[in-house]
Amino acid sequence: MLLPRALLVPHWPPLLEDELRRHRTPMLEALGREARRFAAERPEIAVVLSARWESNGPFHVGSGRFHRTLTDDPVFGVEFRYDCAGHPELARALVEAGAAAGVRVGPSERGVDGGVAVPMHFLAPSHGLRVVPLSLARRPAEECRRWGAVIRGVLERRPERIGLVVGGMLSHAMHAWNFRREVPQAAQLDQAVLEALRAGDWAAIRPAADKWLSQAHPEAGLRHLEVLRGFLGADLAGEVLCYESGPGMGAALMAFPVTGAVSVAREEDLAEPALAQAPPRRPRFASKPRTADRPRSGDRPRFASKPRSVDKPRSEIKKNGKRPAFRTGSTGGRKRERDDQRGRPAQRSRRQGTSGRSGASAGSRTPRARGRAPASRPARKPRG
Repeated sequence: MLLPRALLVPHWPPLLEDELRRHRTPMLEALGREARRFAAERPEIAVVLSARWESNGPFHVGSGRFHRTLTDDPVFGVEFRYDCAGHPELARALVEAGAAAGVRVGPSERGVDGGVAVPMHFLAPSHGLRVVPLSLARRPAEECRRWGAVIRGVLERRPERIGLVVGGMLSHAMHAWNFRREVPQAAQLDQAVLEALRAGDWAAIRPAADKWLSQAHPEAGLRHLEVLRGFLGADLAGEVLCYESGPGMGAALMAFPVTGAVSVAREEDLAEPALAQAPPRRPRFASKPRTADRPRSGDRPRFASKPRSVDKPRSEIKKNGKRPAFRTGSTGGRKRERDDQRGRPAQRSRRQGTSGRSGASAGSRTPRARGRAPASRPARKPRG
């Protein structure tokens, strides 16, 4: 049982970089809408044709029970994994049907590359679908279309809901992309192919690919579009959902109707998800309203200092011609004041040494009394 839409999805690794940096580009927005539609159809299996997987011999079908990801785009600096479960029974049915139709096809356990991993990451990010990867073969266009018709016949007879996804680009000049060189022929090839697909004129694709083959380097010679043409069974017009280009690169997201397929999507499943409104933020500091007579904080000086009188110069601060030996309010100054009031001589600090004390040897130390003397102890008389 087929899904009502077959998809052409780009496998451009910069899409992953845009998603990582949260750049909501038009391509990512279009992929998000198509992912909701894809999930609304309740697919159980995805058959994904990778334009990056080319074979010089037969077509290959991934027959493993589990597919691991192959990193095949080291130039972009993106390593992405989409390990997924396979479907060996469906893969075996495709191989047997292809051999019966005279198509060279065989099983493989290669895994999934970027042509499968990147499209499925956006269409089914939960990794809940079983995936059967398919390869291309450097065969004539007629054989590619015949292989597409075989795929269509097998999937129609299956009881599961199966969707076909083609992961491929249009122009694919890797040399121009690496050196960031614009290739006008690549843009011309992309526009010619998009116009042909939009109008349903599939016969115009092959002349365009042959015309700009050496400059634009169409990916896989656009043989993945020939397989898709054979799968659709007729030259049907497609819908261009989004197009994005770079130096020598052309990426298109397109959807094609599948005749005879039944849609089970509901309107509420296709609706845009409602964005949750963030609660209003409370101010961290509550400021008092400023009145007219209250100056701004910037108008007031940071430190208010008392003005120094003009008639009292700084030199008159000296007492008896000498500056005070200690600061007013210090701990040592207050202690000396108390000793003078009680008639005690000023005690020297420990740093000044004990050599000048009377009645004490040069090396002896006298324990220093701490705190105030008891009230019963008479005060010492000053030595004359």
